[in-house]
Amino acid sequence: MTTQSNTDPIDNEVVATATDASTSTDIETSDQETIESPIRSAESTPEPEEVVEAKKKEPKGEKTQPIYADPVAELKVLDPIISAITSKQTVDINTLGNRLGEIRKQLPEDAEQAKNRGTELHLHMVELLAQNKAYQDSMSGKALTAIEALKESLEAGNSDASLVAWDKVQTALAPLSGKLRNTVQKQLNEHRIRYQELKDWKLFASAEKKKELINAMQLLVESDIQGAERAKAISTAHQEWKTLGRSQQNESLWKKFKKLSDEAYAPCKEHFKQRKGALAENYQSRVALCDSLDADLARLGESPQESSESKQKISSEITSIISTAEARWKETAPVEQSKIKELQKRYYGLLNSLRKIRREAGQENAQLKQKIIAEAEALAELDDHREAMQSAKALQKQWKEIGPSNHKDDQAYWKAFRAACDKIFSTGEGVASGKNRPAKRGAPASNQDVSKLVAEIEAIFKNLESLLSLDEESFRQAREKYQDLSQAFSVALDPRLGNQRKNLSDQFNTLKRRLDTRYKALPDKKQQQRITTVSALTQVLDAYEDALLKANSSEEFAAAKAAFNLDAWKEMERPDDRTLLDILEGRLSALNNAKDAKSLNKLSKDAELEARRLCTELEINANTETPSGDQALRMQLQLEQLKNAFGQAKQSMSDIIKHARDEQLRLHCLGPLPKELREQLQMRFEAAAAKLGRS
Repeated sequence: MTTQSNTDPIDNEVVATATDASTSTDIETSDQETIESPIRSAESTPEPEEVVEAKKKEPKGEKTQPIYADPVAELKVLDPIISAITSKQTVDINTLGNRLGEIRKQLPEDAEQAKNRGTELHLHMVELLAQNKAYQDSMSGKALTAIEALKESLEAGNSDASLVAWDKVQTALAPLSGKLRNTVQKQLNEHRIRYQELKDWKLFASAEKKKELINAMQLLVESDIQGAERAKAISTAHQEWKTLGRSQQNESLWKKFKKLSDEAYAPCKEHFKQRKGALAENYQSRVALCDSLDADLARLGESPQESSESKQKISSEITSIISTAEARWKETAPVEQSKIKELQKRYYGLLNSLRKIRREAGQENAQLKQKIIAEAEALAELDDHREAMQSAKALQKQWKEIGPSNHKDDQAYWKAFRAACDKIFSTGEGVASGKNRPAKRGAPASNQDVSKLVAEIEAIFKNLESLLSLDEESFRQAREKYQDLSQAFSVALDPRLGNQRKNLSDQFNTLKRRLDTRYKALPDKKQQQRITTVSALTQVLDAYEDALLKANSSEEFAAAKAAFNLDAWKEMERPDDRTLLDILEGRLSALNNAKDAKSLNKLSKDAELEARRLCTELEINANTETPSGDQALRMQLQLEQLKNAFGQAKQSMSDIIKHARDEQLRLHCLGPLPKELREQLQMRFEAAAAKLGRS
C-alpha cells in the first residue's frame, strides 16, 4: 500500500477556511502540511482491486489519501466542475479543494500540461475561497438579524412573523460552516422550544379555521345562492384556505373541504353554461348593431346626392341613431372578453364616422341659419312692415326645418334670429295699432284662427312641461327637443294673438327658466363619474349588508362574511370625494367587525336617523310634505336653516339642485339599513328631488 504524506498547503487552506469561516489564515506555497480530513469524491475513477485490498490491511486510525489510477483523467473530470461552481457553494469548495489537492500531488512528472491546468484551477479555488469567506460573513450577519426578528416575533406571539423569521435564519445558515455555523446555531437553539410551541399552536389554529371554512362550505352547499355569487363565495373560501398554510390533520381536512367545494360548485356549471350562451347572444346582437350602423353610415354618407331639405335633417337623425345605439350597446352587455376588443373598435369607429357626418351637416345648418339671420335683420329695416312680417313668418318656417348645429352656437343663432323677428313684429304691430304710419289694414284674425294658435302654443307648453319629469339622463338627451319646442313657440307666437301674446310669452319664459335651471344643474363628467363609482360600491355593500341582516344563526352570519370578496372590493374604483369614501369604508368596517345580526341593529338605527335627516332637508327645500313621523325633525331643521341663513345670500335653485344630488350620494353610502327601509327612504328622497327639479 502506498501512502501520500505530503500535500499542498493551498488546498489545505481551502479546506480549513471552508469549514471555519471565522478564522483567517495566510496562504503559503510550501509542501510540508498534511490534509487532516480528505474527502473521497463519488465522481473519481474506481480504485484497482489491489489498492482496495491494501486498504483493508491498513491499521485502523491511520489517515490515508485515495490513490488515483489515472490522475490526469481525474483532473479532466474535475476541471469543468470547478469552473462551474460559485463562491456561494461552501460545501463544494471544501470537497473539491481537497480533491484537487489529492489529484495534483499524484500527477506524473512528465504531465506538464496537466500540472499547468492544475495550478490554474488551484488559483481559481483560492479566489473562490476569499469570496466565500466574505459571503459567509454576510450571511452570518443576515442570520443574526433574522434571529433578533425571530425573538421579537416570539415575544409578541406572532406566529406568522415567527415562521417567516425562522425560514430566513435557515436560508442564511445553509452556506455557513465551522465556527460561524456553530455560533449561529447556538443562538438559534435558544429559541427552538418556544418556536416549536408557537408553530404547534399555529398548526392547531389553522386547523380550527379550516374547520370553520368547511362548515361555511357546508352551509353554502345547502343555501339557495346561485350563479356568479355562489362561484365567487367558493373562490373566496379557497383563497382563504390557501392563506392558512399547513395545519394539523392537513390532508383529511383538505379532502372534506374539497368534496364540499365540488358539491357547492355543481349548480354553478349550469349557470355558467347559460351565461356562456348569453355572452354569445350578446355578441351576435352587437355584431348586428354594428351592421345596422354600417348601413346607416353608407346611407347617410351619400348626402351630396340628397336634397338640401334632407341634408338639414341628417343631424337630428344621426343624434337619434347614436342615442339608440348607445342604449342597445348597454343592453347587450356583457360580451366575452376575448371577442370584445375588435368589436368595440368597430363600434366606436362607426359612431365617430357618424358624428363626423353630423358635424359636417351641423356646419351646413350653421351657414343656413346665419343666412336667415341676415335676411331677418334686413327685413327689420324695410318700410313695408306688413310685407316684412309676412316674410319673417316664412323665415321662421324655414328655420324650423333646419337641423341643429353646434349646441353653443345654436343658442347664439337663435337669440340673434329671435331678436330680429321681435323687432320686425313689434314694429309691425305698432303700425297696425296706428302708432306708426299705417299700411292698408287687412282683415282681422277670426276667433277660430286665434283659438287654433292658442291650442298649438298650449301643446308646446305641455311638451316642455313633460321634459321636467324626465330622469337626468333622458333630460340631458332631450336638449335638442327643448330647442325645437322653443323655436316652435317663437313661430307660433303670431301677432294676431293680440293681447294674449304677453300672457303666453310670460308662461313660456317661466317654463324656460325652470328648464334652463335644471340644465345648468346637470352633473358634469366629473360628477357623473362620481355617481357611477359610488353606485358600483354601494351595490356591493347593499348585497353584503342584506346577507348579514338576514342571517338567522351565527353559522349563517359567518358564511355571509366568508362570502364577501374583500380582494375584489379593494380593486374597485374609489370616488374622488373623501367624505363619501370615508362613509363607505366606515360602513364596510362596521359590517366586518360585527359579531352577529343583532349587533348591527344599533348601527342601523344611527344610519336611519341620518337618512331621515337628509330626506327631510330636501323636502324643506322642495317645499313638499314630510311624513308625520318626522314632523318634529322638520321643525328642528327649519329653525336651524333660519338661524344659519341669517345675513347670508339666498342660494340659487341650480345650487340647491346640485347640493341635493350630493346629498343623494350620501344617502346611498349610508348603512347598515334593512333593504325595505333603504328602498322606502330612497323613494322618499327621489320624490322630493323630482319635485325640486320641476319647481
